[in-house]
Amino acid sequence: MKRNLLLGILLSFISLAKGQMTNLDWKKAPNSYIFEPTNNSSGILIPVKKAYTMWQSGSYMGGNTIPTGTATAEVYWEDVHGLIKSSSDYNLQIIGTGEDAKIKVPINKTKKGNAVIVYKVDGQIYWSWHVWVTDDPSNGSTYMAYDGTRRERKNGTIEIIPANEWKWMDRNLGAISGAITEEGWNRNNGLLYQWGRKDPIPPLVSKGMDFYEVSGSVGRVRHRMALNTNNAQKIENLMSYVPLSTANIMNNIRLSVQNPLSLIYVNNDNATTQAYYLNRSHLPVNWFGTTSSSNGAIAEVNLWSDNSKGLIQNANYNFNSNAAQRPYRDKSSYDPCPNGWRIPSMLVANIGNYSYKDDVRLDYSPFGPKTNETHDVFKANKSYIIKPTDNTVSYMKGMKVYPNVGVDATSVGNQNMGIFNGTGLLSRFTQGGQYTDMHEVYLWTATMMRWWDSSPAITARALRIIPDGFQPDVPDTSLSNVTGRYQFYPLNESYTSDAMGCRCIKDPLYVVNEYDFPTEFFTDEMTYPVFKEGINNPNSYQVVKKSVENTIEIPINKAFAMQSEYLNNKAILNNINYNNLKTNVLWTTNTNLIKATSISNPNPGSLNGVNTTKINIKINPNQSGNAVVTLHNGSITNPIYWSWHIWVTDNEINSIRYVTSEPNTAAYNYVNYAQKDNVLDTEFMDRNLGALDLFPTVNASTSPTAAELQRIKVSGGLQYQWGRKDPIPSFTNPDGSSYEIYLGTTASNGVISYTTLSESIYNNTSGNYIVPYNSYSTALSTDKITEKVSKNLSYSVKNPLVYMIPSNLSPSHPSNPNYNNGTDWVIDEVNIASDRWGHSDKKSPFDPCPEGWRIPDLPDVAIISYRDLGMTPWAKKGMNTAKYYTIESDFKGKLIKNSSGKILGFNFYDSSYSIGNYPFIGLRGYRSVAKNSTASYDISPYYTGIWSSSLTSNYLGRSIALTFDRSNNYMTAFNDDIDPYVAMNCRCVKVKTIGGLEDNGRPRMPIPPYTAVVASKTLSTEEVKTVSQEQFRVYPNPISDILMINGKAIESYYYQIYDTTGKLILEGKFINNQINLSQLKAGIYLIRINDSKDLTKIIKK
Repeated sequence: MKRNLLLGILLSFISLAKGQMTNLDWKKAPNSYIFEPTNNSSGILIPVKKAYTMWQSGSYMGGNTIPTGTATAEVYWEDVHGLIKSSSDYNLQIIGTGEDAKIKVPINKTKKGNAVIVYKVDGQIYWSWHVWVTDDPSNGSTYMAYDGTRRERKNGTIEIIPANEWKWMDRNLGAISGAITEEGWNRNNGLLYQWGRKDPIPPLVSKGMDFYEVSGSVGRVRHRMALNTNNAQKIENLMSYVPLSTANIMNNIRLSVQNPLSLIYVNNDNATTQAYYLNRSHLPVNWFGTTSSSNGAIAEVNLWSDNSKGLIQNANYNFNSNAAQRPYRDKSSYDPCPNGWRIPSMLVANIGNYSYKDDVRLDYSPFGPKTNETHDVFKANKSYIIKPTDNTVSYMKGMKVYPNVGVDATSVGNQNMGIFNGTGLLSRFTQGGQYTDMHEVYLWTATMMRWWDSSPAITARALRIIPDGFQPDVPDTSLSNVTGRYQFYPLNESYTSDAMGCRCIKDPLYVVNEYDFPTEFFTDEMTYPVFKEGINNPNSYQVVKKSVENTIEIPINKAFAMQSEYLNNKAILNNINYNNLKTNVLWTTNTNLIKATSISNPNPGSLNGVNTTKINIKINPNQSGNAVVTLHNGSITNPIYWSWHIWVTDNEINSIRYVTSEPNTAAYNYVNYAQKDNVLDTEFMDRNLGALDLFPTVNASTSPTAAELQRIKVSGGLQYQWGRKDPIPSFTNPDGSSYEIYLGTTASNGVISYTTLSESIYNNTSGNYIVPYNSYSTALSTDKITEKVSKNLSYSVKNPLVYMIPSNLSPSHPSNPNYNNGTDWVIDEVNIASDRWGHSDKKSPFDPCPEGWRIPDLPDVAIISYRDLGMTPWAKKGMNTAKYYTIESDFKGKLIKNSSGKILGFNFYDSSYSIGNYPFIGLRGYRSVAKNSTASYDISPYYTGIWSSSLTSNYLGRSIALTFDRSNNYMTAFNDDIDPYVAMNCRCVKVKTIGGLEDNGRPRMPIPPYTAVVASKTLSTEEVKTVSQEQFRVYPNPISDILMINGKAIESYYYQIYDTTGKLILEGKFINNQINLSQLKAGIYLIRINDSKDLTKIIKK
């Protein structure tokens, strides 16, 4: 490890030769840059020469020069706090001067997202660049709609584009994932662009209706429907409305360059209303304003390099002939795609023929199917309807709809067209001008379309896909109970002022026409290396009590990875900070649980040594309980590096599978379709996190037996503030009794002594365990958001037993109490760090569940009338997710009471709603946010609940949970009237994977048949001894013919094999633990064995 900073900065420039060639046309340099978090570099260098070139000679804006003056570079906005490592005022370093200067953009490689970097002179923006931090997006389809699509070389030669030079990105521009339902699905929509503009507009709300902000030198900007604008402004405040009389193309292009976050619209003079060509309301003036050309020739502005250059051939109007299709030209100066990529183009610019019929061939659209059928016939025959079965035209067969999410078109007419996730759009003419329909796909082409006459050109071609499961349409009359609007429009028309998504294709000319601008990376000489090993290791370790001594081994590398990468403590990687490692039992519920703790190597000496060092915890025989162990250096009184929950249960943990609504398998092209509902397939733990036993199924609900009462007593588990990894004791058991915990002191020989911590001492708000924000937070008012969060997270890590409470509650909404904001523990603002528990992504490093389990997630967080069905894993079919219903008559649950009539918990094993059993513990710190109730930091006797990993919509900053109200015997599967600082129980769910990615929202594959769990007895201790956790392994992989499984010879194993679209290809039984798959074509498949919920990827050679 390098311990000393070298004087200055060492820059490692990669592939600079071409970028510094004097004969390059800098007008074609990219407007966006990709950075992969796995890149070994520290960031990128952005040459500013394009800015100078464009102001000198760029189309529609040249003829001017950038003045001499004070040059600065800034992070104008970023959609993830701390994505770009900048100064407190978002300034970035500029290396060099004038047009030869480069902006140094250091990137935080623990994050993914987008940023816009601006170059200013004397405070005025002269150019901007989009920085896109994501994993490699280049692994998309090679689908070409029109075989023989051509390109024009710079010497005038027109030739067919070679197959190996044609490719799509696998995601929308700005998306951090291409997955349709797997991890990252909530941010797979990407960014929005007005047609012809280079700069992205962030939607500010995600696919699942999570609101977020962008921040930077522009300030903090939120969605117009955000119900909190403290310290921020709404994006509509940045919109630019240009009077028609001054709205010429040069003025508006320059305006767009100098205002990269502003949507631009043209208004009538002295009015706030949209201007129209010829004063006709169906002809809105384009955002770029008027041109010197005639109305029809407006298309010739050609801002994104249309193949036809906006021209049509009136002399030879047979534009559907093969000879008429136009070749790809050089990339435009305003193209938003990174180097080597570009916006795809139509092959003709025509809208249609002399009879005003839109009869352009479908395969002239880059998104079109492989057919020469024309658009008018396509629409007249309603072939645009995506059918629930393959009872459709051949070129539409196999298109898979994920209702309200997107479309998998990887096997359509035997072609891989790609996966299309919803983008939504932002249109002045729809939904009051706000971002909407994020489940719909809107992707631009480079082509403005025009008629043969002088009609104004106001629209551009685009792809539109509608996967709306809540519309009343009947797509196929043979399946009348299947409803929804599922439609595919590859030649859609959209106003140029609309903001929509983009999907880049590989630029077929950037190499052969010599305008390749490879990204320049730099590497700073760093004091400490990047250390991420162990970062995804669990924060809790669960074992079953045994009759013999048991040892739990905990790798310590997670502590160093989290401190250095998440908590801004790089110095922990200096070996003087791990030269005398100590461990301690911070607290436990059972003083006989842990015999001793030790460190396998107290002085690892290096980070390689850290990677192999473990905490060894000896568990005494026949003991169960909970404990938290901590890691320190030098002394156990020194700060805690990290802590882990030790959970020893009385019996084996099992899972309970619950499906919110069974899919209609007859509609096999609609994956997991249920009419006006969501299909969520979840495997819940059979108990709360930290419970020694599950809450039993009680035969006589008003008079549990003594044995049942004993199990009820230990079924409560522990509690967690939303987003925290460490448990907090409730001191209350479900049977009404209380318990104490014991604070540990571990001696140098590993022996532990204890002192008692009672409920009364813990609950004393003047004591050491309930600490207000103003006492624990060291965040400064000048700190950036990411720094404040890091400091407060660091406090939580150092003080895992402290209940962190607010000093002040968020102010109530001035007019509607339903819009009151939640109050958090991680920051004195709302809706920040909403990914603490991995919402819509893979399991979070702060998730409190053991290996293979996680906090349950939600596919949607906004309650919208007629759509609020099946929105949480606990939802019941046909019932509004967010309403309160009676536990007994509506949810068919049983109230389990003691002899005095006090409710101890709930049994749910009715076939219509079988989610398991839940004890009543109470909530610590609960209040009604909507009622702006006074906070109380002890345990509420009226409500109990289970956390989800999600915050609610509209920037309210309130967390979502399943809650029970025992005073009224009601419950709701979606309660967002809760502050994140509240402490509540957790019920983990099994982590599901598909193709190596977590799949914990809407399921990616068709779910297996579901049978509700029936009440069953718990395994006895003797039975537990005979239970083994069998792990299936298939081999060899890749395979040629015979696939084998590591099963027992005496057992029966069955398999189901799917292709990557989810279509069942093969099923059967293993014979002698092997199957012959020689009949499969070469490719990638997924196999399910028996009733396993995990799918394993296999590769057939």
